[in-house]
This record gives sequence, structure tokens and C-alpha cells, in this order.
Amino acid sequence: MKKKWFVLIVLVLAASIILAACERPATKSPIATPTTEGEIPFPVATQPQILIDILKGTQTAAALTPQAGGGVGPTPTPGFSIATPEPTEEAVEVATATLVPYPTPTPGKPATYVIQAGEFPYCIARRFDVDPGALLTASGLDINSRPAIGFKLTIPQSGSFPGERALVSHPATYTVVAGDTIGKIACYFGDADPNTIYAANGLAAGTELTAGMVLQIP
Repeated sequence: MKKKWFVLIVLVLAASIILAACERPATKSPIATPTTEGEIPFPVATQPQILIDILKGTQTAAALTPQAGGGVGPTPTPGFSIATPEPTEEAVEVATATLVPYPTPTPGKPATYVIQAGEFPYCIARRFDVDPGALLTASGLDINSRPAIGFKLTIPQSGSFPGERALVSHPATYTVVAGDTIGKIACYFGDADPNTIYAANGLAAGTELTAGMVLQIP
């Protein structure tokens, strides 16, 4: 009799265990992510997320870019550009006003010319495109003559200079050294006009130069 009760109890316990196992949700073992030794695993962003991050970074950089007049610019809307304002008429007038006007040398050759500091007959012949020998003869000079400052040369109205008139290319800038005069600088360039150099630099005729000045040579 006792043996029957013992078998019955065992069957009841076995049935209870089986029922309990059926009611529990099945569990799965975690899937291990393979990693290379020495590397730290990190989350992989999806492609849409990468595009969002790039767009956000671009907008932030544009917003923090300094703008003319100080401050930072607004964040631009994707697909639109910020228009650059056109210069006003006032700005154009100011820029034009800063240009230094200078007269165009009068076509032709003067009848006479007074030698200035730093000039000599051969330089004057080159400047006015006349033959040096003809210039000396017309002025009562010879090849050994050394006319002083203030001497009046007679300029021939025919003939031309036998050679290259420009000694140094211009327009250019020239830095004045001690002892320079506008006439001497014009002779250095060859075919440059002293009056044009004065005008291009806003100087009155006869202005004394100081070492270190930078002149515009038209």
C-alpha cells in the first residue's frame, strides 16, 4: 500500500516539473561578437545616420564662420545659398576716387628743353626720340660737352633715336635712393616722362625726393 502511494507521489512531482518547464519562455544563449585582439568594439552607424551627422557638422561650421563686419553667419538651409550683396554706388565711387590721374604726354616733340638735375643730352635724345648727334649740333654742342643744369637744348623735329629707347620695363615701382631726382629716374627708365611721374605720384613739379620713397612709374 505504501509502495503505491510513493509511486503516485513521484508521478505527480514529475508531471508538475514537466508542466512548469513548458510554461517558461525559452531562453537563448547570447551570441558573442567576434573581435580582433587589441581592438575596442564600437557601434556601427547606419548610412542614414552618417549622412545626418555630416549635414549637422557642415551646418555648424557654416554658422560659426566669421562674417564681414563681425559676428558669425546664420546656419544655411540645405539646398539654398546666402546671396552676396552687390557693392553700392557709394563704394564704387570711393574706389574710383582713389585712383591717381595723370596727364598723357603731349604728342610730338617740344621745340626746346631745359636740362634738369640728373639729366644729360643723350638722355633727352632718348626721351624725345631724336638723333643724339642732331640734338648736339642743333644745340651748339659736341660729344665732349657737359651742359649744366638750366641749359636750354634745341630739339630737332625730325629723325629718331638709333636704338631701344626703354632701358627698364615699366609701369613699375621705384624706390628712391639718396641723390635721386625725378629727371635722373626718368633717364634711368629711358623713355619715361618726368612730368608724368610727378603727376602719377601726386607730387608737384620740383618736389624734392627722400630716400625710401616708393614711386609709381607709368
